[in-house]
Amino acid sequence: MELNLSNRGLFSFDAAQARQSWTKTTRPTNRSSSAAPASMEGLVPVIRQLNLAFNSLHIFTGGETLRGLAVLDLSHNALTQLRGHSLPATLVKLNLSHNRLAQLAQLAGCTPRLQELDVGHNQLSASALRGLPVSLTQLNVESNVIESLAPFTALLHLSKLNVAENQLESSDTLQSLRPLLSLRFLDLRGNPICEKTGPTFLRQPSRGSHNSSITTTTTTSNVQTAKNSGEPQSLLGILNTAVPRLSHLNGLALSQAPENRMLKSGRAEQARKQGRSTSNRRDASRSGSKEFHRSDSSQRRGTREVEKGGGDATDKSYASSSCDASATRPALEVRLMQAKVSELRRLLLAAQDTETKARQERSLLTENVKRTAVVIDQQGAELEKLQEDIARLREEELQLRVPIAAAEESFEQVHASLLATKAKASAASVK
Repeated sequence: MELNLSNRGLFSFDAAQARQSWTKTTRPTNRSSSAAPASMEGLVPVIRQLNLAFNSLHIFTGGETLRGLAVLDLSHNALTQLRGHSLPATLVKLNLSHNRLAQLAQLAGCTPRLQELDVGHNQLSASALRGLPVSLTQLNVESNVIESLAPFTALLHLSKLNVAENQLESSDTLQSLRPLLSLRFLDLRGNPICEKTGPTFLRQPSRGSHNSSITTTTTTSNVQTAKNSGEPQSLLGILNTAVPRLSHLNGLALSQAPENRMLKSGRAEQARKQGRSTSNRRDASRSGSKEFHRSDSSQRRGTREVEKGGGDATDKSYASSSCDASATRPALEVRLMQAKVSELRRLLLAAQDTETKARQERSLLTENVKRTAVVIDQQGAELEKLQEDIARLREEELQLRVPIAAAEESFEQVHASLLATKAKASAASVK
């Protein structure tokens, strides 16, 4: 069930109190309902998604009572703090963006299944983000006051990280991303580190100002310029070392991604240049041999020895040109082998990504099946209790029918005797 309470002008929300009110509205009002009040609580529908965005919430409590809640949206409110114990353990996606949060506490212990967390546009520092759930796969912390990436070192399943518009200055903090082998998407735009060590295409002030018409050729030239600049602490060099599997940076595909077109076009251009240089060497060797034949034509006519010597020289020049041609063939084979190896690496990385996603989906499905089984067991137990209560009430009804019949019979007898007595009294008064 999805519950949408956005744009309601709410200042506070107590989920426990709201659940009690929902339980009262769904509970029957007859006498039999008082016999099983706990079983009636199971009739309240399970809320899977709760949307409280675009309100004026200052307080959110009682969320731990919403068992089964998977998606919670508290964005665009006025929250200054949020305790982890007020969130359900079944939460998978949490949106806290556009609030006034300066601290997050106990999220790891209270939301062990959380996968997507959005706390962008708050007042969070790096120290406030320690102890995040290790199950996170997507994290958005843009537009905060984060100065270090150290709190994200333990998030081994993280595949997408957005730290744009923060206060990252030192390139050493990028080394904290080394353990994140699953990281594929990283956004560092709007940080001082991009202005200091990054090439031009990394210095985008915000996602909205990014020009999507940047061509592949321009991006490739910028990347190559950054790589050939000779700076030992360049941003791309550090990222190549720290996060070798990174495929997208600041919304753009990186050249170190094997599946990227920029890398393939660069390799093709390099191969064309090498092919042209090889053909030029061949042409030079051939023209040299022709000049040799023309200059020594008179000597070759004189004697057989001189002619034979000239033939040997011609053979040597031809042999040298053939050696050059034969030497280029292994180079071409090496390049072909390198291309095949890079393609195999790309396929291997893609297979590893697919396997990781499959395992995550399998774990999610397993958890969903377990939760569903628990809910079914609970509902089955509640149904059995209801059936037992109904049977007991029927037995009580049968037991009450006998004394009710006897009481009715005695009432009729007393009524008849009273009528007879009254008749006699009236007859006596007449006499």
